[in-house]
Parts: sequence; structure tokens; C-alpha cells
Amino acid sequence: MPIGDNVQEQAENRERMVAKWMIKGQTKRGKPITISKSFLEKVRENPTSFLENLIIDAEANSWDETNLLEVIGGFFKDDAREWYINN
Repeated sequence: MPIGDNVQEQAENRERMVAKWMIKGQTKRGKPITISKSFLEKVRENPTSFLENLIIDAEANSWDETNLLEVIGGFFKDDAREWYINN
């Protein structure tokens, strides 16, 4: 198997593990009232606005800091998600 395929497979496995972890936590938190928009880490996106909106949505969903830390990775997409999984 070429190295590139292995790296891709490892990234997919990490993403699956994060998804399972988030689903497990969601059962504990209950169904959210509101869902934040995803963050893609594109030039036109403002990370500060994303985080401010995420905090407002977390409060509406009655999430504490622990809950927010458990779900934040689910709102990252593309390059932002890859960065989150790798760090």
C-alpha cells in the first residue's frame, strides 16, 4: 500500500473515532435546540464570529464547558477538521 493511502486511511480512522466519541457524548447531552454553522477555515470566514456564535448556541442548548469541548470538533469541516483531529 502506498504511503499516501496509509495517511488517508489513518485520517479517516481518526475522523471515525471522533464521530463515535461525539455521538456517545450526544446521548448524554440530549438533542440540541440549535445547531451552529460549520467552520471551514476559509479566508472569508471569521473564526471569532464562529466561536461567539458557537458559545451562544451552547448556552441555548444548556451545554457547559465540558459539553462544548466534546462537540466543538464536529463543527469543523475540511482543513479545519483535519487540523483539529491532528492536534
